Amino acid sequence: MQKEVIEIIEKSNETVLEAVRKIAELNMRTFDKLFQQQSEMAAFYMDASARGMELMTKAKGYQDLMAGQNALARELGERNMAAVRTGMTDVYATSTEYSNLIQEGVKLAQEQVTQASGVAMKAAN
Repeated sequence: MQKEVIEIIEKSNETVLEAVRKIAELNMRTFDKLFQQQSEMAAFYMDASARGMELMTKAKGYQDLMAGQNALARELGERNMAAVRTGMTDVYATSTEYSNLIQEGVKLAQEQVTQASGVAMKAAN
């Protein structure tokens, strides 16, 4: 009986470590995606700022400046919305993966509890 209990504990520990590894991998993938998106947006904002400054020095008049700023603002808005959509898609995919990991963990926990109960019942008889 002691051997069976030790095996159950070892298996439970392995299961926990595997779950932690999977969660850590998922967190890293998610972090990498979000960091990449933020880096791209930061580079875009720097470029947009430079273009805005260039526009102020090269505009032929007020109307030209306003038209250029309007186009730049529109581009910024479109890029921001695209980033939000991409971010939401990534977060949704991550939440789905978390859900799958939880379901898998619950199933494994149920199996291990059933196995432990069987050992306990066997020892009680």
